[in-house]
Amino acid sequence: MAQITGKATIYVDGEQLQMENGAKANPGGISRQFERHGGRTYGREEEVVPSVEGNVLHTKDVDVLTLSAIEDATIIFECDTGQKYVMRNGAVENPVEIDAGSGKSAIKFVGDSFDKQ
Repeated sequence: MAQITGKATIYVDGEQLQMENGAKANPGGISRQFERHGGRTYGREEEVVPSVEGNVLHTKDVDVLTLSAIEDATIIFECDTGQKYVMRNGAVENPVEIDAGSGKSAIKFVGDSFDKQ
């Protein structure tokens, strides 16, 4: 029976982040929007940046200021199926917030490239 991806481990410059299950990776590429006019279909394309996102488990060892300052990092997204992806020149998209109700901090990294390792 083939295994499907159930969880992923995320590393930032070699350091593992303690993440909630359910992290996502988007390799980036082309996003297309289509419109129909006068019986014909037209498409518009725009580039989408590669990204990795999820929820960091907020413990006493997690500093949201340090996380928010991440720039020019190598982000590794390692699936439990054995696949591993590398995003280069990664930076945090927005400041990282603490959600005291859930004990988690949402984080999203964007980068220049997304490659299978």
